[in-house]
Amino acid sequence: MTADRSVRSRPVLVHFGSPGPGRLRLLCIPHAGAGAAPFKVWSELVPDWISVVGVRLPGRESRLREPLLTSMEDVARHIVAGLEDQSGPVALFGHCFGGPVAFRVAQLLEEAGACDVVRLVAASAPVPGRGPDGRFTHELPTDELYASLVGTGAMDDGPFGRSIFGLTEHAIRADFEAFETWTSNDFGRIAAPVLAVRGVADRVLGEGSEEEWASLTAGGLTTRSVPGGHFLLGADVPGLVDVVVRQLADDHVGR
Repeated sequence: MTADRSVRSRPVLVHFGSPGPGRLRLLCIPHAGAGAAPFKVWSELVPDWISVVGVRLPGRESRLREPLLTSMEDVARHIVAGLEDQSGPVALFGHCFGGPVAFRVAQLLEEAGACDVVRLVAASAPVPGRGPDGRFTHELPTDELYASLVGTGAMDDGPFGRSIFGLTEHAIRADFEAFETWTSNDFGRIAAPVLAVRGVADRVLGEGSEEEWASLTAGGLTTRSVPGGHFLLGADVPGLVDVVVRQLADDHVGR
């Protein structure tokens, strides 16, 4: 599929509810190939002092025909551009691929000094530079890529599984390419503290993988385990949101 570059670009940020004065924005970045839709339900699960903002990158949902982004720097700067002229506290949440993206967004926001990044939450998220042991995922043949996603729980191999995969395959590959080609001798650290969350039955990231985030923050690392496997944005969302809200509440009280 070749994107139509004449298509008008739509906003990268989707606000679920009114931001309101004094509310903490929780900027939510999804797993590879996904859009903002998984976070709509979050607005019904968080307290009213949190405003949920979903990230919708090009190539998915209402931005299906827009050109895909295949480098981590382009992805992160695209999100930061959506936050221009917005100040105040913000917490970043990233699921799987969204974790490294959120890390780079946090770096850019801290460098600019425009937003106060109070917390990075990385859920089922590999650290930057932790690539695949074998072939790049974004280079896998279609059947192998689909099987890999089904195996992690990111894709449901039900009656509509292949159809949904057909609509999202290009975006999935673009996101994996952005992560797998992001290289550096030193990824640096962010000032914000990190909460790293792992599903107890995660077969993709091994036990203790959340500890790897410690070297990427000067603000301290907290780790939590929640029920579920690698994919936590389905039936396991209530437990995940509860852990995130409890951490943000502690952060809020301590400010």
